[in-house]
This record gives sequence, structure tokens and C-alpha cells, in this order.
Amino acid sequence: MASTIVVGVDGTDDSLAALAAAAELGEESGAALVVVHVRHESWMVSAAVMEPGAQPAMKDTLDAVEKTTRERATAVFAGRSVRWRFDVALGDPATELIAAARNNGATAIVVGGRSHGVVGGLVLGSVVQKLVRHSPVSLLVVRDGQAHRLHTIASGAPGTGTG
Repeated sequence: MASTIVVGVDGTDDSLAALAAAAELGEESGAALVVVHVRHESWMVSAAVMEPGAQPAMKDTLDAVEKTTRERATAVFAGRSVRWRFDVALGDPATELIAAARNNGATAIVVGGRSHGVVGGLVLGSVVQKLVRHSPVSLLVVRDGQAHRLHTIASGAPGTGTG
């Protein structure tokens, strides 16, 4: 029986590099992919509370990000033979990715990540930090868009710790 991999996407280049890495894993292993886009409204809600009439603009922005993310994800799968679907969740990204992994019997969660400075790491790295602490399944973080590293690791090349 083939496994399932959950992939978090937000439309950024880092998340799409993670999606490409997961698609490659899916093709090689026969795993199905559940691509999850989380509409994370908390920072926008704060702005909406402070700005009268901002609610429609907030929804439009989230809709546009979701549409672009869906289109970019579809492009990643062009020409690939992997089963996948695109799901949308609302809430905290780490919590929703963990829920998707549990609900789909996933064996792994794949997300994009990049190196941050101290302040950036506190904010932008919080999803990965939560996943590391709370994920019930393996976590693959594709760093700085370097999805090609999977070939090196899979081949057992020197210096990868597999030999």
C-alpha cells in the first residue's frame, strides 16, 4: 500500500521547492501527495480590526494568494506521474499540517524553509519549529530551495551520513 505525504504550500518559491521535492519522492515511492494551503488570517485580522472596512480587502488578498498558490502547485505537477490533491485549511499552519497528516494517515510532512537571522527566525521559522516539536510523523524541510540534495542523500554519496 502506497503512503501519503502532506506538503505545506503558501505560494512562495521555498514552498514550491518543497513541493517539487515531495513530487519527486512521490514519483519514486508511489506515495500520494496532499498539498495543503493554509489560509492564515491572524496577522491580517489584527490589521482589519485597526482599519475600518479592511475585511473585504483581507478576503480578496487571501483569495488571490490561494488562487496563485493553486496555479503554481499545478505547474509543479505538469508532466509528472504522481497522485495529488490540493486542500485548503483555515488556521495556524503548523496545526493544520499536523491535522492533515493525521487525517490522511501520512508518513511525512514536507515544507520549505530558509535560513533566517535572529528576528526572522523567530517569526518566519515558527511553523517549522512547531512542526519539529509536535509532528507525529517525519518532517522534511527543504532548505533554501535546495531540493536537488535529495539525489545526493538517496544515492548514499560520501558525506551524507548514509554510507
